[in-house]
Amino acid sequence: MDPRALTFTAHLAPDPECTVVVADLPDRADDGIIELLALAVPAGPDDLRLVFGRPRREAVPIARRLAERLGRTVITTAGHPLLTPGGGLFVGPQQGRGWVRCAPGAPEVWDSSVFPKPLWESVLPAAPRSLGRIVVETVPSGVWLRPAEENRAWQSHWTRLARTMAVSADLITVVIGVPGSDVLPVADVARFWQDLPPVLRPAVRFMCYGPARLNGGRHFGDVLAQGTGEPVRFLSGLPQGTGDGDDVLVVGADGAPGRPLRAGEFVHLPPGYPGPSSSPFAAVHRWPLAGLPQVRPGTHRLDDDVVVEVIRGGLWVRLAQEPEHAVQVRSTDPDPEYERVLCDAGRTEELPRLRRLARQLVRSFPPDLRHSVRLGVCRPTDPSGGGAPAAEAPRSSAASSPARIKEPGATAGRPPASGGLRPAPRPVPTAETRPPTGEHAGHTGLMSVAAEALRRHPGLSGPGPRTGTVAALAAVLRTLAGDDMSDARGGAGNDEGDGRPEQPDDALLREGLRILPVHRGPTGLRATLDASMRRWYAGQLVVTDPTACEASTLGPADAPGNTDFLIWSVNGRRTDLLDPLRPDRVLFLPGSRFRVLPPDPAAPEVVMMRELSSDGTPDDPALDDRAARELIRAWRNWSAHAST
Repeated sequence: MDPRALTFTAHLAPDPECTVVVADLPDRADDGIIELLALAVPAGPDDLRLVFGRPRREAVPIARRLAERLGRTVITTAGHPLLTPGGGLFVGPQQGRGWVRCAPGAPEVWDSSVFPKPLWESVLPAAPRSLGRIVVETVPSGVWLRPAEENRAWQSHWTRLARTMAVSADLITVVIGVPGSDVLPVADVARFWQDLPPVLRPAVRFMCYGPARLNGGRHFGDVLAQGTGEPVRFLSGLPQGTGDGDDVLVVGADGAPGRPLRAGEFVHLPPGYPGPSSSPFAAVHRWPLAGLPQVRPGTHRLDDDVVVEVIRGGLWVRLAQEPEHAVQVRSTDPDPEYERVLCDAGRTEELPRLRRLARQLVRSFPPDLRHSVRLGVCRPTDPSGGGAPAAEAPRSSAASSPARIKEPGATAGRPPASGGLRPAPRPVPTAETRPPTGEHAGHTGLMSVAAEALRRHPGLSGPGPRTGTVAALAAVLRTLAGDDMSDARGGAGNDEGDGRPEQPDDALLREGLRILPVHRGPTGLRATLDASMRRWYAGQLVVTDPTACEASTLGPADAPGNTDFLIWSVNGRRTDLLDPLRPDRVLFLPGSRFRVLPPDPAAPEVVMMRELSSDGTPDDPALDDRAARELIRAWRNWSAHAST
């Protein structure tokens, strides 16, 4: 017996319906060999599944002869079987006819493509078929919905899916898309869903192999649930087992499997769907939260008014009252390297308590999990250090620094100390671990996101090599993701951070911002200023912000604070191509100069500024008047819109 055949036999999956017989026969199997094989087969009423340790062309003729000799049905492969995770064997159209049933005295008939035989196989197409602008192609674990156009790269992706995803007898995996390709039309995927028998739909588990977000930033699952009017279940990554509780792995930017994920499966609900849970919610996860009272699926009580919710990006520690930015936090993608425990900073005064509770929670985890967790913050105001120009606290210190007054005639004053200003609110989840600066600004995940953005928008290419452009865009993404965390590095073992987080190289950040489209027009943000800070701004002619100041084309909106900053942008950069969830965001390059405009009598609490171009002069009354008029008009429109 070939030892490889013994190893092969030991790893085969059990067959609930047949007795599995693995045969390692010589090249020429005559009647004598068949007789010896028949004598070796244990007696019994079950059908036989004949598997050859080495593929054989004459597998079906041998099975027919054995069936006649034993008077039992024998099932074997007509083709070259592909070994799948969990010990299954798949024979698809590319490998042969599939598994063939040979009954005594009857012609051979097709039985299945997959062993063990799943309950759902008979309702799926045996060969690829077109459906609108997509193709439905069989893979061992279910089907793959891919673009209709043919591409030689599809074969390598098919092979990966076949070899990495386990086959479940009860659950069907529907793989959506191709890495690096466009998002599939939701309408065609919805049509596939509606073509399935209703009784089969609860067994479907979708998995985004390609892009998971549409152009507007919404998750594919949210839009599909809305389109079908039914709940849909999405796996967080590549399934590695045959049941609901098994591991799923991160899907890399190129489709390669990565680390195991704690959150395995999420349910997306259509709008208005009855029930206590918000959408999406975690239906299956492996976080050790069983000792905490469950409020609803995927959410557990951590304190009287604090809950911990399982999200795609890890865990979210927040107040029990769901914040307005919950949708964005729940859509956070997992980090390719670490699990994250995010503390909500929607209410700044509660953040220290939430951090303390999060640390206590992480300390309760097993050591291997505890050391793989990174604490972080998701805050409704952007933690990129943007703030109002020239009043942002330096990232190397907890106190404020003076604005740099560089123009002749400007008052050489300093802004009063403060904790720094924050721009208009939007949740931006941030991981504690920070990447190095320079050409490696941005860890693997940010580099992958930047590369994907560059592929989808080739017009973003800068003058240098592509790798430099990707690194520059990753520096922008890192700034958008924020870097003001100072929690424990490496889990709950340390209660305090280890100092100043590393920053994106300013030159690389400027390069990345210059690649992005320019926004010319009004922007706004809101911050908290006391009387002395307002007086300081009123006394300046020009202020310079050394950081990347952030503002919004939608104005201050409902951000916390007591002072609106209105900025007329001439060189601010739109970031929607990198972050479609924030189509309104504008970043000003580090070192941008702003002319402080005279206050409007009708709005004395508003600070108005005009961004100066690189060669612009602050002494231009006509430009000042025009910018002030447009800013006040925009501010009134924003205020009217907010009130309605």
